[in-house]
Amino acid sequence: MITACVVALSPVAPILAQDTNDAVRLKIQWYPTMSEDALVHTRIFLAFHNGQFDSYDFDKPLSDFVSHWMASSFSEEMIPAFLDTYPNTQADWIWNPPMTNVGYPGGLPPPWRTTVTVDPTKHRFLSYLSRLHPSNDAFIGNEDPFEIELFDHNGKFMGPLFVDVYGNRVVDAGLCVNDEQNLSGIDHSGRILSCPESEGVARLHPGFNGSHRNPDGLPQRILGGETLYHPPSSDLHLAYDPINADFSRPGYRIGRLRVTRWAATGNWSGSWYSPERAGEGFNVELVEPAPGEARTRILVYWYTFKPDGSGEQVWLAGMGELDADDGVAADVEMYLTTGGEFTSTSNPDLVDRERWGTIRIGFGDCASGRVFYQPDDPDWPSGDYYINRLSPQIEGLGWVCQRTPDARLILPED
Repeated sequence: MITACVVALSPVAPILAQDTNDAVRLKIQWYPTMSEDALVHTRIFLAFHNGQFDSYDFDKPLSDFVSHWMASSFSEEMIPAFLDTYPNTQADWIWNPPMTNVGYPGGLPPPWRTTVTVDPTKHRFLSYLSRLHPSNDAFIGNEDPFEIELFDHNGKFMGPLFVDVYGNRVVDAGLCVNDEQNLSGIDHSGRILSCPESEGVARLHPGFNGSHRNPDGLPQRILGGETLYHPPSSDLHLAYDPINADFSRPGYRIGRLRVTRWAATGNWSGSWYSPERAGEGFNVELVEPAPGEARTRILVYWYTFKPDGSGEQVWLAGMGELDADDGVAADVEMYLTTGGEFTSTSNPDLVDRERWGTIRIGFGDCASGRVFYQPDDPDWPSGDYYINRLSPQIEGLGWVCQRTPDARLILPED
């Protein structure tokens, strides 16, 4: 397979040189790792900032903003309130309704996701918050506002990133006494707090009564118990397994946040070929959206031969946009360049650029794809075939292509 390319001959090189766009579109995904008889949380609040949003500190009262929304139940009004309270920030939700626990049978399988456009100069850091049920005021979130760095001081994206969220970091907001006397409503995400007030400072959650961290706590009504908010005949009726719902157990993982560019270049960028067609192949690069546009672009080089049996090499190149709605395929107009000279300083003026036809290229995963080709010239046949990745994935980014909750970052020393 030929893998070299001469940028001067590329019909898309001038386009790339003109693009400048400071905004970055990110995809944030949540992979739940708890079973259905464990904890419930229906939404994750995401805040993008430069360090001005410090949601809580242990052994201190919550910030006024978090305390208000913790007591009032997180809702859609939280985002405009956040943007008003913290100017020059950005915010969004990940909605992640459990498919059985809160009545969403047939809903979308995980991961749950959102996409958000941020400014690296204003939104270097990410903070997240999510209330946990069954509890009046338990939540997860990063204490340090600078912990999750999305961009360095030069605006370079630090990802792809993942954040594993473990039960040993569940926070007790300190707004309610954890007495488990009344279970009615504490697993209901829309409920406004009405409970005996606690001391009002954030601490590590002591764990439910009877848990690994709090084995002697009484009365034990959550672990091994059932909700009182919905009758047993209701699809929303919950039962909490004494093991699976005990977030204080060592190694208990609630879920994983994954942050990538909307179309991560580590996914499909590289060299591709078909073992049955060795000697020809493709180079693929994912490129940032054009200024003012939302869809990631794909740059494709196809190294092949003329169909007349002459064995003459042909280089085709083109650029298109990935399909909308988080697409994994694209229609690309391909162009044939001729007339240039080897190492000539007169290139690209000598180069003629002629449309060859179109291809549709798509990827089933990070290791396999398929190409459909339709030339304009009837002397060229149309058709399709499968392609496999030839070049290795970028070192350290193999986990980006894994779709399971157990995906992890593979470091060189592993």
